[in-house]
Amino acid sequence: MGSDELLEDFIIEIQDLKAKMSITISKLIECKLQDKSLFEKFGQNVDRIYGTAMTLGHIEIGEYTKAMKDVTYMASASDNEKGQQKTVKAMIKYIELGDEICLALKDPEKVPALNFKLNQEKAKVEILNRREFFSVDKKSCD
Repeated sequence: MGSDELLEDFIIEIQDLKAKMSITISKLIECKLQDKSLFEKFGQNVDRIYGTAMTLGHIEIGEYTKAMKDVTYMASASDNEKGQQKTVKAMIKYIELGDEICLALKDPEKVPALNFKLNQEKAKVEILNRREFFSVDKKSCD
C-alpha cells in the first residue's frame, strides 16, 4: 500500500471516528456527565487516531491527540465535575479540528497553520489536565 493510500485510509478513519466520538459526547451531555466510562470510550477512539498519526509521521497531530487521550482518561477517573465539563469542551474542539486535520492532510500547504493551531490546543489541554486532574492516579495506556 502506497503512502497516498495510507493517508486516504487515515482520513477515512478520522472521519469515521469523528462520528462515533460525536455520539459519545452527546451521550455524556444527555447523562449530565454521570457515565464517566464515556470519557474513556472517547479516549480509546482518540488513541486509534494517535497511533496512526505517529506511525505516519504526523507528530503535531499525534502529540495533540495524545494530550486529548490523556485528559479524557483522567476525566473518566475523576469526580471533578468542573474539570469534566472543561474536558467536554476540549472534546468538542477536538471534533471540530478533525475537519481541518483532514483538509491539511490533503493539502500540504495547510499543514504549517494547522500545526501551529494544534500546538496551541495541545498546550490548553495539557494545562487543563494539570489543573483539574492533578490528583488522579489513572493514566492512559501509552
